[in-house]
Amino acid sequence: MTSRIKLPFKLGDSKKITEVDVNEPLKKEDFSLSEIVRYGFPYRPTTLAYDPVQKLLAIGTKNGIIKIYGGAFVECSLEHPSEVEIVQLVFRINEGALISACRDNYIHLWNLRQKKPVIASSLQFVKEKISRCLLPLAFNSKWLLVGTYCGNVYVVNLDTFTLSSYKIMWNNAIGMGKSSHPGVVVDLCQNPDDPTR
Repeated sequence: MTSRIKLPFKLGDSKKITEVDVNEPLKKEDFSLSEIVRYGFPYRPTTLAYDPVQKLLAIGTKNGIIKIYGGAFVECSLEHPSEVEIVQLVFRINEGALISACRDNYIHLWNLRQKKPVIASSLQFVKEKISRCLLPLAFNSKWLLVGTYCGNVYVVNLDTFTLSSYKIMWNNAIGMGKSSHPGVVVDLCQNPDDPTR
């Protein structure tokens, strides 16, 4: 296989540009395959999560990449199946698992206990868009609360990674007397005085 390259150049003080064709055969030695290495701070970060026990920091990006940083020489890069924005990351504290909620309404459970972390389970929300997630510490990390753009809150069982039948609908939460929609679930947090709420 040969390649043709046109190189423009000028001779002396001349204003005329001359082009020369160069035929160069391509050899097998001119090419090499290598592993792609990502280093440094991720491009266009959108969310982060921290595991205080294992001392891991995960950063999610707008193009579906998760970077995990830990102690000395601990750095890992994960890619979602599709290039989609990560809405939120949540660690299952000290269990070697990470939950990622994406803009395409998928929630992925990553297994970090392997040499190369993989997606263990996935759950898709069909009718509603995901806005926020919360993993309450009081429930021993068994239930994941998922807020949506419609104002509803769903409960996901992390053992089976399925939706629970229990959900909080916006019209039940604020009472039937109000006719206005409260809007998107902006945040979910645990009550500091009563961790069961």
